[in-house]
Amino acid sequence: ISNYAFSFYIEPLQVEFGWTRTQINGALSMWALGSLTAPFLGRFMDKNGSRQVIVFSLLLMALSFLLRPLMTELWHWYGLSVMQFICFSGAALLPAGRLVGVWFPKTRGRVMGLTMMGNNFGGLVMPPIVSLLLLVGSWQSSYLILGIVTVGLAVFSFFAIREPEVAKDDSRYGTSTSVLTGWTMRQVLRNRAFYVVTLVIVLGNFIYSMVLSQVFVHLTTEGISKGVAAAALSVLAACGMAGKLVFGYITERVPTRFVMMLSFSGQIVGMLLFLNPANPIMMWVGVSLFGFCMGAFGALGPLLVQESFGIKYFGSIMGSISLAMAVSFALGPIIAGLSFDHTGQYHIALYTMIAMLGLGIVLLTQARVRPFGES
Repeated sequence: ISNYAFSFYIEPLQVEFGWTRTQINGALSMWALGSLTAPFLGRFMDKNGSRQVIVFSLLLMALSFLLRPLMTELWHWYGLSVMQFICFSGAALLPAGRLVGVWFPKTRGRVMGLTMMGNNFGGLVMPPIVSLLLLVGSWQSSYLILGIVTVGLAVFSFFAIREPEVAKDDSRYGTSTSVLTGWTMRQVLRNRAFYVVTLVIVLGNFIYSMVLSQVFVHLTTEGISKGVAAAALSVLAACGMAGKLVFGYITERVPTRFVMMLSFSGQIVGMLLFLNPANPIMMWVGVSLFGFCMGAFGALGPLLVQESFGIKYFGSIMGSISLAMAVSFALGPIIAGLSFDHTGQYHIALYTMIAMLGLGIVLLTQARVRPFGES
């Protein structure tokens, strides 16, 4: 919802309140606050399991949607965005990474890909749904419906999420260390690989806050019709689903850092192709390639952390990395908004993202991430 459908609300909010795109995009910067809570959520999850974290996070997000129709001021928009994002990592990234590692240690690459496909499935169905809701109703009614759907997801998660009892508190079981293994936070903080992995993930996450949320308006700004742009966004999401599965499967045979380098390279080529979408063939190829490789990154991040540091303290370690991701969540939307407000285009933001991905590739080629062997 936050990335794929966000751009659909930009024009309605501009018309309703007269806010600039930089002001509207500023709401995505509140995503950074969610990074600040990630270490605490991760530590809680390591001790108590995933279900409570998921349910609470989804309910808080649902409340933020249900209250949106009452907005009258810009600070309302920001305040509700804080509510939406403050537990964002607890709704998907942290629980998904832990549950996959706990239940599927031998095939976690493909299973992580399948699990993270849910994000892209949302991107596949949300653009046409939100577009239809805005067409037949208003932005207020669409937010109400999104809130109701999110409540439904929270209820489903409460009854569906389970994990082995042994995974919740290893200290109670004499043989549990053979089930969950991994480095402690103290060990990780003395490991150079941790800081390389953190920086690479931070750079890669700019793609969500600075590019993905602006793809629709970038294409329409460049002269593409809204219908075609919405279709392109759906294609992007569908290709992202395939990318997660394919790249995830490859990580079971190839070190994840090399697979991530391939993902970054494909994203660069894809953005260069749809940067100027006047040529329809280049635009569709670019959107498809970008979606395929960008989608893969969503699964590769947690897999790289698991491969490097194990699963026992995954929540704490991934939560600490998420804390650093506040930089990308805070700055990405602002860079995108300033790019448009000062030039009338998103080219500066896209070229900036290309440079960041290039730096990420260089870091991965120089890093020597020692895989953590799980028994």
